[in-house]
Amino acid sequence: MSGIDAQDEPSQRLHRLPGEWSRREFLRRMGGGAALAALGMGTIEFLEACGTGGGQTTSATPRKGGHVTEGWAFDIKTFNPVLVQDVYSQICSGLCLDGLLSSKANGDLIPMIATEVPRAASDGVTYTFKLRQDVKWSDGTPLTSDDALFTYNLIFAPEYAAVASPRRGDFTQHVASVSAPDKYTFVVKTKSPYAPFLATHGQYGILPKHVLGSLPPAAINTADYNSAPTVTNGAFKFVRWDKGSQVVFTRNPGYYRGAPRLDSFVYKVVPNTVAVGNQLKTGEIDAGQIDPSQAASLQNEAGIDLVQFVIPGFEFYMYQLDPTKPAGPLFQEQAVRQALLYAIDRPGIVKTVLFGLGQVANSVEPPTSWAYNPNTRPVYGYDPARANQMLDQAGWTKGADGVRAKNGRRLEFTMQYSASSPVLTNVAQVIQQDWQAIGVKMTPKQIQFAQLVTLITDTRDFDTILVGFNWSQDPDQSQLFSSAGTAPGGFNGFDFKNAQVDQLLSQAATTLDRNKRKQLYFQYQDLMAEQVPAPILYFQKFTYGVSKRVRGYGFGTFNQYGARPWMKDVWVTDGK
Repeated sequence: MSGIDAQDEPSQRLHRLPGEWSRREFLRRMGGGAALAALGMGTIEFLEACGTGGGQTTSATPRKGGHVTEGWAFDIKTFNPVLVQDVYSQICSGLCLDGLLSSKANGDLIPMIATEVPRAASDGVTYTFKLRQDVKWSDGTPLTSDDALFTYNLIFAPEYAAVASPRRGDFTQHVASVSAPDKYTFVVKTKSPYAPFLATHGQYGILPKHVLGSLPPAAINTADYNSAPTVTNGAFKFVRWDKGSQVVFTRNPGYYRGAPRLDSFVYKVVPNTVAVGNQLKTGEIDAGQIDPSQAASLQNEAGIDLVQFVIPGFEFYMYQLDPTKPAGPLFQEQAVRQALLYAIDRPGIVKTVLFGLGQVANSVEPPTSWAYNPNTRPVYGYDPARANQMLDQAGWTKGADGVRAKNGRRLEFTMQYSASSPVLTNVAQVIQQDWQAIGVKMTPKQIQFAQLVTLITDTRDFDTILVGFNWSQDPDQSQLFSSAGTAPGGFNGFDFKNAQVDQLLSQAATTLDRNKRKQLYFQYQDLMAEQVPAPILYFQKFTYGVSKRVRGYGFGTFNQYGARPWMKDVWVTDGK
C-alpha cells in the first residue's frame, strides 16, 4: 500500500552536522565510500519473495507462545484503514484488521477475507468478491458483505463525504458503484476498465459496521475506535496504545485463518534507528529497521539476522504550487523548479547520508516497477553551473546579500520535515548549502511527523516539505500526482494540477494491456521529469534486523508496510 513515510534514519552522528561546514567538507568527514565498504554488503542476506525472512531457517518445529517486540522510530496516528495516511499506522491497522486481499513480498495479491482474488468480469468493469463465511469479529459477530460495503462507502458514498479519507478522490474518480447483493458477496463496478483497482483499492482493512455504522459521517474522523479498536477481525486484538511509547496486541484465538502462534506482539516506539540497532543488540526488541551505519556491527551479532531489500519507497520534496499561498508564486516557473533540482548533489547524499543504500532517482516510477523507464529524460545530474544559468535566464538576480530576487520577491522559503528523522535533517542541511551556493535561501524547519502529515493532507500551509512516500505494486501514481489527489485529505497537498498528466494517468489506469500501459507510463515519466512538481531525490534499500529467536518474518519489497498475512505464523524458539 502507498502512504507517507518518515523514512529510515542513518547514524545519529550525522545529526551533528555543523552549519559552518561546507558541503564538500561534510562529504569528506562522513567517509563516503569507506562507510559503504565497511558494511560488507556481499554477506548480507537478501530476502526472497517467500514466507520467511531474515535468512531464517524454518527447520525447527514451530511452537506456540511468547511475544515479539518490533521497534520503530515513529508513533502511529490511527487504526482506521480508511483514514490511514502514514505507513506506520498501516502496519498496526493491518495487524488487527484484515482486508479482502493482501500481498506477498513480491507483490502478488492473495485472498484474505475474500475466498479468491477476483478477475474483472467479461464487461471489464465488474469485480465480484465472494467472502469467506467463517470470519467473525472478535466479539463473535459474523463479518458479512455489509461490513465491506460500509467500509467502502466511507470512501465512496456522497453521504460520507465528510470522512477525511485520502483515498476518496482516486476511488470516486474510477468507481461507479459498490453493492452487497447477498450476505457474502461484495461487488464493485468501475466506470471503465481500471487496471490498478485490486492492488490499489482491494487491500483496505474491513471495518465493523455494527460498531461504527450508527455514527454521523463527520464523527468517523474522531471516533474512539480510531485509537482503540475494541472489535477486530485480524490475527491480533488490540490491547492498548501508550502514545509515544508502544502499541500492544494480543492473540486473536478466533482468527479465521487459525490462531497466531504468538501470545502477543508489541509495536515499540524508539527514538531513532540508532536506538533500533542498539536495542536489537541488547534484546530489548526483536525486529526493526536499522541504521545503515550499524549494519557492519550487527552483522557480527550472533543473535541477529540482517535482511536487505529494495523497496518502492523514496524521499522527495514538494514545492508549494498553490499561487494563493505565500510561497506559491516562487515555484510557478518550471525553470525554477528544474534549476533547484540541478543544484542538489544527490549522488553525494546517497553516498554519505545513506551510506550507499539508495539510488539517485531519474524517474517518478521506482526501479522495482515493471513500468520503470531507466532512460527517462531529462536527467538531473549535479550541475550547479547550469542551475545558476537557468535562474539568471529566468530573471532571478542576486542581490547584495547573495540571495536572488525577481520583481521584488526574494527566492527565500522554509523546508519542513520530521523532527524524528536524522537522515532528513542531514538531507535538508545538504540541500540548504547547495541552494545557498546558487543564491537561494532555504531555512530547514523541524516539526513532528503527525503535524507534517496534517500539513500535507489537511491545512497545506507550507513552503516546501521534505518527506518520504511508499508506492504499492501497481505503477499508478494518481493518489500523489493527479488533480484528484488535491481533494481534502488527499496526498497531493502541493496542489499540482496538469491536464496532460491527468490524461496519461487516466489512460494508463484504464488500459488493461500491460504493454500499452507501459508505453503510457513511459510518456508520463518524461512529462513528470520536465514538470518536477515534487522532485524525488532517491529510491531506497532497507535493512532490517531480526532476532534469531524469531521465525517466520516475511516482509519484503511490497509488503514491509502493509498488512502481514504471514504474521499468524511467526513464532519464537524460546517460547517467551
